[in-house]
Amino acid sequence: MSESNLADDPSPGANPALPPAAAAGPAPGPAAGPAPGAGAAAASPAASAPAFPAAVPARGGRAGPAVWLALLVLLVLVGAVAWWLNQRLYQTQEQIAQRLQQAQTHAIEARTIATQNVQATRDLAAKIAVLQSREQDLAAQREALQQLVQQLARTRDDAFLGQTAELIGLAQQQAELTGSLHPLIGTLQASLTRLQRVGSPRALLVARAVQADLTHLKSAVVPDVPVAAQRLDQLAAMVDGLQVLGSASPLQSGPPTAAPASAPAASGWKAWLSHWGWEAWRQARSLVTITRIDHPDALLASPTQQQFLRANLKLRVLNARLDLLSRNAVGFESDMQDIQRVLRTQFDTHQPATVMARALAAQIAQVDLTSQPAANLQSLLVLANLGLGSH
Repeated sequence: MSESNLADDPSPGANPALPPAAAAGPAPGPAAGPAPGAGAAAASPAASAPAFPAAVPARGGRAGPAVWLALLVLLVLVGAVAWWLNQRLYQTQEQIAQRLQQAQTHAIEARTIATQNVQATRDLAAKIAVLQSREQDLAAQREALQQLVQQLARTRDDAFLGQTAELIGLAQQQAELTGSLHPLIGTLQASLTRLQRVGSPRALLVARAVQADLTHLKSAVVPDVPVAAQRLDQLAAMVDGLQVLGSASPLQSGPPTAAPASAPAASGWKAWLSHWGWEAWRQARSLVTITRIDHPDALLASPTQQQFLRANLKLRVLNARLDLLSRNAVGFESDMQDIQRVLRTQFDTHQPATVMARALAAQIAQVDLTSQPAANLQSLLVLANLGLGSH
């Protein structure tokens, strides 16, 4: 047993150096001071016992709770410091999170502002492009005004001849686009009248060239493009009614045979017998049809292929119409040859609609687009040599 335990033990036998009365402390009594005999008896043992060993256990017994109290205080301080540091850490994390959120908000705002700036830049670029186009238009208008001012500054003869050249040039372009020479002839006649009225030497020179152009254009043969385009539209509308060789309906090998007329003097039963005999023969002939087929591959076409054949023929007709309106002589001739070949090889040539379509295609194919009498005009050549027009 240690000294601290011995010091903490209150039993009388725990410490033999101290008497029970000294360990328990002085007992209160009625008398103020101790008895003389008792004091001497108590002092003699105390004087005989050593003093230092008796004080050591008492100090050790009082130091144990202080150590535990100090440890407890230290633990409390450590816990308080840890709690304070944890709170500071939480506050720091919260501040960091707030700052991150603010940074993200600022980044989103900056991105939005950047997007708005990009859109504004694009809008400004578009406005600049519009302004540049307007500037170009204004420059073109300014140039046109300058040309007008220059034309007004010329002499009366030069202005008149220049206007005549522009009118003839526009009429020539219109004739080349439409294929009709009537507007060009009317413009040349009006220009000839005005040139003869002026009477200047240069105007008379241009008038002789205009007269030669009028003579050439009146004797020229010009294809009637509007009529040909109208016939092509009719041909395209007739395609759906044409009978394909591979169709399920019987082909027409020739004109239908008319029923024989009964004799006028025949009796009633003979006429009846002849009529019903002819009807029976006609019904029997309709069961079997013998037709000459020059292109056997056409009979193998399915109904879907027949629809594609009609659609292809329509597209060829429309393509020929475009070539006609654009004055493409080579393309128009090639398309018309293909149309005539398809009508001859893929459709029933004995059908009246097919015969009419082939005749219409042959008429359209006769249109000659290579002849362009309005291409070279002597009047424009003379005006170009005079420096008053372009040739």
